[in-house]
Amino acid sequence: MKLITALIMIAVGIASFGFANAQSSGSKSKVEVQNLNQSQSGLLNKQELDLGNASIGGNANVNVKNINQNQSGLLNKQKAAIGNAAGGRTNVNVGNVSQSQAGLLNSQEMSVGNSNQGGSADVRTGNITQGQAGLLNKQTMKVGDADRGTSKVNVGTVMQGQAGLLNKQEMNLGAVSGTGKSNVNAGAVLQGQAGLLNSQNMNLGGVSGSGSSNVKAGAVVQGQAGLLQRQNMEIGNVSGNGKSNVAIGAAVQGQAGLLNNQDMQIGKASGQGSSNVRMGAAVQGQAGLLNNQTMQVGNASGSGRSNVNVGTVVQGQAGLLNNQQVKIGNAKAGTANVNVGAVIQGQAGLLNNQQVNIGNANSGSTAVSVGAVIQGQGGLLNTQKVNIGNN
Repeated sequence: MKLITALIMIAVGIASFGFANAQSSGSKSKVEVQNLNQSQSGLLNKQELDLGNASIGGNANVNVKNINQNQSGLLNKQKAAIGNAAGGRTNVNVGNVSQSQAGLLNSQEMSVGNSNQGGSADVRTGNITQGQAGLLNKQTMKVGDADRGTSKVNVGTVMQGQAGLLNKQEMNLGAVSGTGKSNVNAGAVLQGQAGLLNSQNMNLGGVSGSGSSNVKAGAVVQGQAGLLQRQNMEIGNVSGNGKSNVAIGAAVQGQAGLLNNQDMQIGKASGQGSSNVRMGAAVQGQAGLLNNQTMQVGNASGSGRSNVNVGTVVQGQAGLLNNQQVKIGNAKAGTANVNVGAVIQGQAGLLNNQQVNIGNANSGSTAVSVGAVIQGQGGLLNTQKVNIGNN
């Protein structure tokens, strides 16, 4: 083990490490390791870590205590693939997974327990952490995604953080395409970004095609601060003939700064898809100037069907020339069934716009149960509107 670690640490220029990957038909691999550490610094580097991945007919069984991957410099590329199945079968047990990168024009990817081509991935990990700082960086994390395969992932806390300028950050948890099936259990999911002109996207249990997803998570938190930022969160959205089943403690999205855009969609169903979402609370907050904020819960279009149960929906905004909207259980030719404990919307400042739409139908069918609707606004020249049960 010491020799393996030493060889990794010496690598300069291009560092690539593959462990217990079953690549050929009928091949099997089994390995147990304490710690895997990979680090690199400099210019035009490429760093890869492959662990317990299997191709068609392959079978990988891996047990690792901890995995750490670090890189700094310019024009670097960093990638970690753990327990992914492309036609094969994987069974991976890992303690904690950590990947970090700093510098300019870097690319960072992490994929855990993803499956395609009829493969089957079964992955259990402690915490997954991915961090990146600098300029013009790209960061992607995919956990338990399935495309014509089956993914089963159990993970502690998933954390992704990024700071700098013109960065792009994406996180997929239990996303399904084609005929895939995904089953993901996570403690908390955290995504944070700070800087200028950054983009941030999170997709939990989204389904396209005829696949199905089942996602359980404690709390989902997405935060962003700075200028000209874009933030998007989608939970249990379905298109095509897919099905999604999502249960989370709370979804929290916060943003501060100037000219930012923030969107949250929960249980959206389009085409002939169906979504079932259960969550404690949906919270969205924004502060600053010329910001736009939208929250949509249990909306349906086409022949889509959505079933959403939410404890409390809270949306708050403060500042100048901001726009804020909440849409719950609205149907355009589809069917929406939504139960909400309370909807609370607050806004303070100058020349702000705030609107709540609940159970409105356009050639569709809606059934909405709401305990209370509370809308508050303070300041000067603000606009506030509530629409419930309109056709």
